[in-house]
Amino acid sequence: MPYAVFEKKINLLSQAQQQSVFDYINFLLFQNNASKAKKKSENKRSPGGLTGKFWMADDFDETPDCFKDYM
Repeated sequence: MPYAVFEKKINLLSQAQQQSVFDYINFLLFQNNASKAKKKSENKRSPGGLTGKFWMADDFDETPDCFKDYM
């Protein structure tokens, strides 16, 4: 939509309606910027960043001797 047409239509609205349109435009711009920031942050992550940092004992699934009385 050309700016001149938009300006004519805006001028037909009351001051309160013009403020509502202005607020809605700001909301849309904020939403657009937030989605761009989210996409940028998602691209930075890569799986497997902690590979090799943790290990699990071979007897991990076995019940410790001190708990066998409770089983």
